[in-house]
Amino acid sequence: YSFFFFFLSRQAEVLKADMTDSKLGPAEVWTSRQALQDLYQKMLVTDLEYALDKKVEQDLWNHAFKNQITTLQGQAKNRANPNRSEVQANLSLFLEAASGFYTQLLQELCTVFNVDLPCRVKSSQLGIISNKQTHTSAIVKPQSSSCSYICQHCLVHLGDIVPYNSPLLVGRLQVTSIVHSGSW
Repeated sequence: YSFFFFFLSRQAEVLKADMTDSKLGPAEVWTSRQALQDLYQKMLVTDLEYALDKKVEQDLWNHAFKNQITTLQGQAKNRANPNRSEVQANLSLFLEAASGFYTQLLQELCTVFNVDLPCRVKSSQLGIISNKQTHTSAIVKPQSSSCSYICQHCLVHLGDIVPYNSPLLVGRLQVTSIVHSGSW
């Protein structure tokens, strides 16, 4: 079992290296970023305790999202950049994708680990996916404190994303009030 996570960790290192390889084009980097997100999501859902011990949630945020947001922000703020409006549009699209990823991850974690957040609408009520899990045998049951931590982590990063993308300000206020009130 630990070999499985060792293999996934090695795969993650290769993907992170690909994302910083200047020889790769934007499409290849995007593909590597998506694969890294999927890999880390699988690790978090399969064995949350192990994933948290290895700080997978921090690696996910830093390598799949934060570094790219920082890079795009720098390019978008550069008034001498002739492609500034294109970069701003790319930043907006990237932020929407990041928000979608963390929203979906939060939904999956709540469903898999049976976490009831007062702010969350169950996926089945939205017609997205069933709340029943089919492959729970491969999932290691985590401690409830770990479930709370990872849900808070998702909510915090949803809140982190919002200031960069002002139309989502209302959502930021809702997420911030939930996280700070501790009512989840």
